Amino acid sequence: MEKEHIDFRKEFEEFKKELENSKPIFDDDSIEFNDFDNLLSNDDFNPLDELDESNDQSILSMDYPKISLETEDILMNLTIKKDYSAIDDLEKRKEQFIKDLKEFIDEFESTEESSHLMKYYD
Repeated sequence: MEKEHIDFRKEFEEFKKELENSKPIFDDDSIEFNDFDNLLSNDDFNPLDELDESNDQSILSMDYPKISLETEDILMNLTIKKDYSAIDDLEKRKEQFIKDLKEFIDEFESTEESSHLMKYYD
């Protein structure tokens, strides 16, 4: 029986080319790639304040909206816990979501988990 040979270098190069030529994929048409240009912000709201880490599994199993954001460098799967339906204006709702997302990233930057993640590359 002959073993199949896979040229991982070739496969990786092809995958790399595909990624370089791809665009971000959003599950929601109202979100655009340019919305992430301003991800650094210092606002007072912290979306992590209400997060109970012991309750993560029940949060993931609930029927919250989910979105996958993908760029060439990052694939991020988000589950949105906050109910934005109280904001009637679509643009204001979108602004609030982006503001909350920026604050989430700022909060993550100051956590021990962000350091552990970067230590992976040591």
